[in-house]
Amino acid sequence: MRIEPITMAIESEAGTAQRTFAVGSVGGARHSARNVDAARRELDERIALEGRYSDANLTNPSIFRIGRYLLTQDPEFEVQGSLTGGEGEVIAIRDRDDIFISVGSDQCDRELGPLFADKPKQMCPHPIATVAWPYDEVRDHWDQLQVCSEVVVGEHRVALQESALSALVDLEYLLAMDAVRALPDPMFLYCGTSAFLNVQETIERLGLPEMTAHGVGDEFRVRLHDPAMKRTIEHRFQPVPLSDDVEERRGRPGAAPHHLNF
Repeated sequence: MRIEPITMAIESEAGTAQRTFAVGSVGGARHSARNVDAARRELDERIALEGRYSDANLTNPSIFRIGRYLLTQDPEFEVQGSLTGGEGEVIAIRDRDDIFISVGSDQCDRELGPLFADKPKQMCPHPIATVAWPYDEVRDHWDQLQVCSEVVVGEHRVALQESALSALVDLEYLLAMDAVRALPDPMFLYCGTSAFLNVQETIERLGLPEMTAHGVGDEFRVRLHDPAMKRTIEHRFQPVPLSDDVEERRGRPGAAPHHLNF
């Protein structure tokens, strides 16, 4: 199977240089909250309450694989379902002894989310920016880095995430995990998402669809900001839905509620 390489502009204190990476593996981290013990208690409670339809994992953080062919830098790409949502995440690139960081979105089919833990992510291309920074330049102030995202619906822009990386386990924690060490290089690892802002009042005031709160819209924008070095990586993209019978299924008599949990 031919997998196209990824070319990044590596921006460092020494200047900018192009570097091309073969894609050895793509992975993601779920449930990556910094307070691992508290997250474990919450996940166990969800599993007990929701049973087989819980998207909670038995481990946290939980590392999952993403098809290499899904990694994309294209500003526009097709998705199967109209309920595809974005979530901004730092992406670590490990190429033997070299580590870089960038930003992108762990795209997810929100309709399938209540049914499966990781399969909904395999339904969607996974965007990554075209710029990266050397990890060594941010290691000593990692917790200060900030990830922000917003979704665009029509003429409206709704902020979804504004969080410092101190909310999540740090990159050293992830890189030390056996499941991450086993991923083939060059590795692209989506490092976990921060909690979404409560935007219910905003979408009600603007008359936007309910799924706007889950990153579903016409365009998604994500930023990684380094306040210490005063620099930012930005990426934006448009998921283009193919035909989808979601409206028909929403009103179908006898439809199981967990199939349309929105």
